[in-house]
Amino acid sequence: MRTRLGIALVAAALLAPAAGRGSELEAYSSTSLYVQKQWVDGATTPVTPLYEFLSLSARDLAIPGGTLGIVVDAWGGVNLAGTTWWNGYLNTGGGSGIGQGNWSGDLNLAFLKGSWLDGDLQVKLGRQSINVGNSRMLQLDGLAVSSRFLTYLSLDAWGGAPTVQRFIGWGSVQSANPTLGDLAVGGRLGFAWRQWVNVGVSATVAWNGGDLTREDLALDLKFSPVSWAYLLGYLDWSLFAPDYAGSFGAQIPEANASVVLPVSPHLQFTADYGYTVPALMLGYQSILWVFTDANHQYLGGSVRFGLEQLGLRLPIDFDAAYRYIMGYGSAGNPTVGTTEDLSQTGNRITFRATWKPGRNSAVGAEGSWLDLPQQGYWNARVFGSLKMLGFTGTVDGQGYWFDQPVNGNTSSLVASATLGYELPYGLAVVGGVSGGQTPYYQSYFSGMVKLVYNQTYRFREVRP
Repeated sequence: MRTRLGIALVAAALLAPAAGRGSELEAYSSTSLYVQKQWVDGATTPVTPLYEFLSLSARDLAIPGGTLGIVVDAWGGVNLAGTTWWNGYLNTGGGSGIGQGNWSGDLNLAFLKGSWLDGDLQVKLGRQSINVGNSRMLQLDGLAVSSRFLTYLSLDAWGGAPTVQRFIGWGSVQSANPTLGDLAVGGRLGFAWRQWVNVGVSATVAWNGGDLTREDLALDLKFSPVSWAYLLGYLDWSLFAPDYAGSFGAQIPEANASVVLPVSPHLQFTADYGYTVPALMLGYQSILWVFTDANHQYLGGSVRFGLEQLGLRLPIDFDAAYRYIMGYGSAGNPTVGTTEDLSQTGNRITFRATWKPGRNSAVGAEGSWLDLPQQGYWNARVFGSLKMLGFTGTVDGQGYWFDQPVNGNTSSLVASATLGYELPYGLAVVGGVSGGQTPYYQSYFSGMVKLVYNQTYRFREVRP
């Protein structure tokens, strides 16, 4: 407890000198101790990982002409058992780097955010996530600028190095970032008029060692002339694809459109279309290209209906969806689509019902059917959750029944359950079990016990 309070006080002391009107500082810490067995390197291994998650944030700190925000989010872990363990990254228990021995950790976010002109000009510097235009949620170590001007126009720009996990080095081919490289730049120019229309043109380009790894242009649109309907559209165009394929259609990594009719909070209709070429969403130097030798296309619709729409006081919601799937084979070229022997067309139907008898409880069931020439399946799932008297419990069970055997099995059945209890002083204990039979395990059972300590410290200062 004293250690946590010390961390929070140190963070506050570092940030407090810049505090201004309505400034708020917050420190959040979560410690988890697991006791479980993992399947590592072909054997069941007992592991006891200890994780620490730490978040620090400051809002509305006074700076000349504006305000400043600070965000830091990081985690670290160590295996107290001293054995090989899986910590979300390739790890055999050897080596001395981050993620290579008995310890691991990473920095998720770490940036400064300055805001001026009542928020019309914002600048972020540091490790951040870009979710504007065709950035595709780009994790970036760099600078991002967002501005609004002339009432209807907006301009966003960013540049820096695509983030890599565990500090393995910018541009590493082992990076898990879909945008591979040591430099990426991009931006979006947008136009918005009232609530009716919001349209933008964006671009993202990346290099690795001077070689291009990504170069895309995109157009996005939201059109909502009435409150009960809106149209969403997106088109991404690869400048690299002409040299690879040579046809206009093959130059589109992603395109989608949807019409949404939100009749009420309990009734909504959606019609959507999607087209993707997964290979063109990877860096041109990525080895994963060899696993993405197909295009994907679908056309479908969905509906959400709640019994409360009929005036009934029954919080039961139903979701149903249908998709006509058009999967185009490529014969080794991931950007060329054909409708010949290699193509796969089929159907997918999903249904879900959820009942929420209270704010802290839910129970439901869902099912789906996939029909494809080479493989299809039926799926059924039941789930539930309840929180009361300090306890939180969940149950989940699902099964798949395949049209064609997978490793000699025609079905897969798994189930899991968890139970947690909130203890005093921010402590909680959680236990979980799971088991079943899959095409990859004749049978399996696993259990886990976790001790968690969560604490949040807030400091607020208001100055005249």
